[in-house]
Amino acid sequence: MSEEQEGLGLDSPEEFGAITQEELKEIQEQYRKRKLKDNLIGPVISTCVHVFLILLASLFKGETKAGNANVEVTQKIEEVIEEPPPPPPPPPPPPEPELETESETINPDVTETVDVTEDIATEIDETDEPPAAEIMDDVELMSDVKPSTSPLTSAKMFSSRSPNAKANAIRKYGGSGVAQQSLRKALDWLAKNQNPDGSWGAANKESMTALAVLSFLAHGDTPKSKTYGSHVRKGIKKLAEWGKDSKLPIGIHNENPDKGTAYTHGLVAYAIAEAYAMTGNYDLIAPLNRTIQYICDKQNSDGGFYYAYANNGHSNLSTASYNFQALKAAIAAGCDLQDLPVAIDKAITHLKKHATDTGFYYRTNISRIRAPAMRGVGVLCLQLLGEPNCKEAKRVGDYAAKHDIQHLEWRDNGEIALYFWYYTTQVLFQRGGSGWNEWNKKFQKILIDNQHPDGYWLSPTPLELNHCGNQLIDNQVYSTTKCALMLTVYYRYLPSSVIKKSGGDKPSKKQTEAAKGEEFIDIF
Repeated sequence: MSEEQEGLGLDSPEEFGAITQEELKEIQEQYRKRKLKDNLIGPVISTCVHVFLILLASLFKGETKAGNANVEVTQKIEEVIEEPPPPPPPPPPPPEPELETESETINPDVTETVDVTEDIATEIDETDEPPAAEIMDDVELMSDVKPSTSPLTSAKMFSSRSPNAKANAIRKYGGSGVAQQSLRKALDWLAKNQNPDGSWGAANKESMTALAVLSFLAHGDTPKSKTYGSHVRKGIKKLAEWGKDSKLPIGIHNENPDKGTAYTHGLVAYAIAEAYAMTGNYDLIAPLNRTIQYICDKQNSDGGFYYAYANNGHSNLSTASYNFQALKAAIAAGCDLQDLPVAIDKAITHLKKHATDTGFYYRTNISRIRAPAMRGVGVLCLQLLGEPNCKEAKRVGDYAAKHDIQHLEWRDNGEIALYFWYYTTQVLFQRGGSGWNEWNKKFQKILIDNQHPDGYWLSPTPLELNHCGNQLIDNQVYSTTKCALMLTVYYRYLPSSVIKKSGGDKPSKKQTEAAKGEEFIDIF
């Protein structure tokens, strides 16, 4: 039996009889169709099932995604609705202004006296900035003292001590880099020689401390300064103690109780006033008011001051000068004592009254005595008190500009050298012009050449040192502070004017005769 017959269920041909050829072909054809059908149904069904499952899976995933998306959106919306947004963060603090360094702002070609090096930029980086920071040469500043229009009687007078302004002032007014290095060495020496209690000196601690603090303040240093801040803070604290607690006048000396107190008290009040102007420390208000009020109370009726504040109707200009400068600093610091403007008006009237053709008096009770240094003292006080252009200041200032450079020599000639130069340097700077240019070139070189390698100076005239006491440290502090203050002249105070002159007239015969017989003075 064939395979095909077995597949059709035919056991044998004998059992069913014979089959024709056509029937056999038809049977085979049916078998093949059924076999094909059987072979196709399974895969087709399987394929359909898989396709169906795939479709179902796709539909199921799509619905899940849509559902999840709806849930997420719903949650976000609920969060926004139910919880208010957090408050915005505080605005960031404004960035610190970038200060130009002096090495960037100084142009060595401006004047032949300028020799600025990187040391200036270094020192300025370590100096704090006082409230004002611009030199306003083109702005007419109104005075706090009427009817004056001098910028030196307002707080703006200190504005050129800030870092950028210092750089501009050194460049503009002819300061040299080497001279500023000398100044830095002097301040280093003062810092190293400060007493543990914050004072300076030995026999004249009050005066020396005031001069040292004034030197640091003039350089633009405050208690916040990186290099000298601690020294300035301790010095100001000591001055404040004296101003608040000491018996007035400050600085009574047992060895000579009739002299020195008016100098010392005036100096301490002067330094306290400038310290308050530059720091705004309210702890200084009480000592400031106390020391300044004492000066106002002890001023003579004609506006001057005498030794130990003796109210005898006479005045010693060397004594009076520190008190005049203290009044100036107090008004610039915003001191509101009722008697202060009156005292300033009296001082101005007094100076104008006692000006001569060639200078100012030394003591009003000895009319024959005049001193070359008093020219600078009187003119500077008028400048600071708001009268730089009065006829007296101009007349005596003209004379000083033409003649006093002859006194600028480092030698013992019997003069009060550093005291003399200190005032004249400031006067000529305030005036400007050719007189200042000539003096500026010479005085810087003299100070640089005669500074001790350790950083201090010592006056070349024994007469001047004798007035500081018999202590070497007092002589060193005095001489060093006077020289240091001269080297800060470019930025210590804003210039009251820049007077351009072509040389002027020669002194008259009367002026020449009046200048004869000038006598030298003491300073303590």
